[in-house]
This record gives sequence, structure tokens and C-alpha cells, in this order.
Amino acid sequence: MSALPRTETLPLPLIESPALPAGYRVIDGRLFYRDLDVLALVERPVFVNGRLERPAMPLYVRRLSALRENYASLRAAFAAARAQVGYPREMLIAYASKANPSAPVVKTLLEAGAAYECSSAFDVDIVRHAAANGWLDRARPILANGFKLPRYAEALLRLRAEGFQNILPIFDDLEEIELFAAAGLPFEVGLRARTLSEQPNRFGMDAPTLRRAAERLAALPHLRLTTYHAMQTVSAARGLSYQNGLIHSLRGYAALWRLAPTLSRFNLGGGLPARFSGMNFEAWWRQTLGTIMAVCAEEGVPVPELIVETGRYMVQDHAMRLFKVVKTRAGSDGVPYYIVEGSIMSNFPDAWALGEPFTVLPVNNWEGEFVRARLAGLTCDHDDVYPTRRMEAEPLLLPAKAEGLIVGFFECGAYQETLGGRRGAHHCLLPEGGELILDEEADGVSLLRYADGQDAPAMLGALGYG
Repeated sequence: MSALPRTETLPLPLIESPALPAGYRVIDGRLFYRDLDVLALVERPVFVNGRLERPAMPLYVRRLSALRENYASLRAAFAAARAQVGYPREMLIAYASKANPSAPVVKTLLEAGAAYECSSAFDVDIVRHAAANGWLDRARPILANGFKLPRYAEALLRLRAEGFQNILPIFDDLEEIELFAAAGLPFEVGLRARTLSEQPNRFGMDAPTLRRAAERLAALPHLRLTTYHAMQTVSAARGLSYQNGLIHSLRGYAALWRLAPTLSRFNLGGGLPARFSGMNFEAWWRQTLGTIMAVCAEEGVPVPELIVETGRYMVQDHAMRLFKVVKTRAGSDGVPYYIVEGSIMSNFPDAWALGEPFTVLPVNNWEGEFVRARLAGLTCDHDDVYPTRRMEAEPLLLPAKAEGLIVGFFECGAYQETLGGRRGAHHCLLPEGGELILDEEADGVSLLRYADGQDAPAMLGALGYG
């Protein structure tokens, strides 16, 4: 494939290369992401059925070292803020598995020391698998959120009967308590409170229901109420509105503490943005800890131990997806489309459905000039484009030389796998590509595992063509 044609009927103005976000740089025309030569991942031979071949495209790349760095960074930000404001209690970090429940991710974060937050009955099977393989011991805190339908509740009860000591069910309504009341097994438990929200909210209990729940738990000596769960999604943009919501939840915690002095933990919930989102996490922690201490002093209640459940912060920046440009097409508005091998909408459903943006950059061909262009997948769907129709973003800046071009979507390790599905059938029956799992050792980056892309039997088998 040659560079895009430039004709009198379709002039393509040449422009300078795009500015690079922090953490990216270009050396000899190749993109480096946090000192990792991205093009080398595509060029690196891997064993496929006993033969050395290049990885199948589109290529999904995980970097496990980023997970450990993110966990350590969040702990360090809290510790620094705690020392500065004099917060007297500790914080527990629980990995919210719904962000990315794949085995390499869960294993890495559990081995780093994170607690585990689960949302369904199958999540409990992951806990059992992790314990059997030595990723966690039976004393590790397991937070059980989500609606406790009987199958989920029974799975948690079996886990407790097997000797897992720190399972913490968070009850979302009164009916869930009764599923655990009859079992007679000892648990520390939590209650989820309905928080202030600008949107309709189906989660949690209002203040009268919380009081009834606390009274019911007081009559059940094997269920000890220790945790108040308040979910306020964190973002740098919310600023004061987040702190106001937090104050409202803290006053609810204080009111419930007066009924149940066994309360000792305040669960902030989740919603932390990614580590490199631009938010100053240490400053946010200082403000949040200061707010908690001030409200508790006003209310005359003890300052609680904290729990934070986080998925996106831990995993979003650990993965990238690399696409090969296979052809170009002129757009009706004069902006060309670079067609990639694979589907954008299948791999990034939150981009076309919600307008969620990603960092998208060329991996090679940085030596020449650039043009404004859009990306498109191989499906016959108008939504298989990037920037998507839900975005008001300008076209991307991409190299004019399209031949051999590789384009990367970065910071895409949260939610895309579960929203888009794994190893099933996708739109227009386009197969998944390969997957590289990398880690970093003292002598540099090492390949832990490569899984090849889907073939026709695997794809058709998922559809019942056995």
C-alpha cells in the first residue's frame, strides 16, 4: 500500500505530527510507551503451533508490571496524605474485579496484596481458584457487592463454610439479610446506603431502611455490622459536588453508628479515574480525609477505617491494542478513512456506545508528514469508526504514509474485555487477534505468554456449528 493519493479533487493538507501525551516519545520514527518499543511487540516472533511467527493482528498487549505500580501508587498517595493531615486509621484497597476479571490481572493484583471485590456467583469461583493456586490465603478480605440472589448468597455461604475468614457481604436490601440469617455462619457485614445522585439510582437503602436493617442485624449475633458502604463516583471534574455528597454519606454513617456502635469502616466505593487521568490523587486524598475527620468531629463519632474499591485506576493503563492499517478510503467530506484489520466497535464498545475516548497514536511512520484522518474497522457498520459518532472530536492526526502503518489504542485495560466479550463470535464474524502478556524483570521486558488469534473452527464452534 502506498501513501494516500493527493489529487486536485481531494487535496490532503500535510501537517506536523501530533503532540505526545506524557509517557510517550518517538525515537527513530517509532513510538515508545513508558520506554517500551511498541513496534517491537508486533515484530517479535512468537511460537504458534511449534513455529516462530509474528503475532496475529489485531494484537492485545498486557503489561503486568503496570498493575503492581498502580497498586503501589495508590497506597503511596493515601499514605502521604494520611501523614500530612494526621488521619488516624488505615485504608483497605479492594480490586473491583468487574473492571477486568482475567486471570493474569487478578493474579498480579492479589499477589501485590489487594483485597478482592466480587459482584456475582461466578466471582466466588475465581476466589476459590485464586486460593487453590496460592494467589491469596483464606484470611484475605473478600468484599461481596452486587445483588445477592440465592445462587450468589449460597456461593458465599459455601466459601465461608470452607474456612475463608474475611468474607464481607454488603447488603443492598432487607431481603438479602435473611439469606444469611438462616445459615448461622459468622460474618462481618455491611450495608449499602443510597447516596445523593443527579441521576435515578437503584442501589442502596434509604435512611429508614438502613435503620430497620441495623435493628434486624442486632438480633442476629452471628452477623456483625461493621461497614457502611457509600458509593460516590470520584472524578477531578466533580470537585466540590463530590465532597458535598461525601458529607451527606458521612452524616448517614454517623446516624447509623449511633444505632450500631459496631460500625468501624466507611467504604468509599469505587469510581477512581485512571492513574494517568490528570487527577492529583494525593490532593484528593488530603481533601477527602480532611472532610471525613471534620464531619466525624462534628457528629461526635469515631473516625472510621476506610475501604476503597477500585478497578479502572488499577487496570486501565496496563493494556494496549494494536491494529494494522490494510487500506485507505476517501471520505465523503474529504477526510480519508484508514481501514484497520479488525473491528473498532467490537473491541471498544464503550467508545461507540458512550463516547468514551482513548489515547490513539501511530506506532510507526513518524518520519514523514501527517494528515487528518479517521479510523474504520472492517465491519459493514456505520458505527465501526473512530473518533466515534458520539464524540465531537476532530479527526486524528495520522502519518500520510499508510503503507505498513500500525495504530495503537492505549490505556484500554478496563471493561473492554467484558463489554466486548472474549473468545466468542463478534460482529461480521471478525476474529480476535493474538494476546501478548509481558512482565518486567531485572534484565528487561520478558514475554510470559502468547495466545494466538481465533481460527474458523473456534469461531464457528462458539455459534454451535460443531
